[in-house]
Amino acid sequence: MASYLNQIRFNDIPVSDLEYSIEWYQSVLGFDVQYKNDDIGILRLERGPGLILTRSDNRSSHGKISTEGKAVPMIGLETHQIDRLYRFLCEKGVPVTPIRNEDFGRFFGFIDPDGHKYSVLKVNH
Repeated sequence: MASYLNQIRFNDIPVSDLEYSIEWYQSVLGFDVQYKNDDIGILRLERGPGLILTRSDNRSSHGKISTEGKAVPMIGLETHQIDRLYRFLCEKGVPVTPIRNEDFGRFFGFIDPDGHKYSVLKVNH
């Protein structure tokens, strides 16, 4: 079957405090702000889809994905400097999981201020 889709363009993440979240994603994760207004902030990294932070007053709408009662990452990010990033996030007080080694690479998880879980991967080459 032919796909009518070309790529993933953005991911939309609900946040409880838009200004704080934009600043956190900039200062902690290195995102650049492309656009913002009272309701959304559009952020980007050097490559890949954009991230749209959307103001949400409804905490129950915050997309927490779970499997067997355990939170699983919403979005996977890639790095070439996993150890440095891990130390940096720890220094910033960001909740992180231990780094795991697998055949395909090394990875860990972290949680943003609204409780969304992300995964970071350094692929073995």
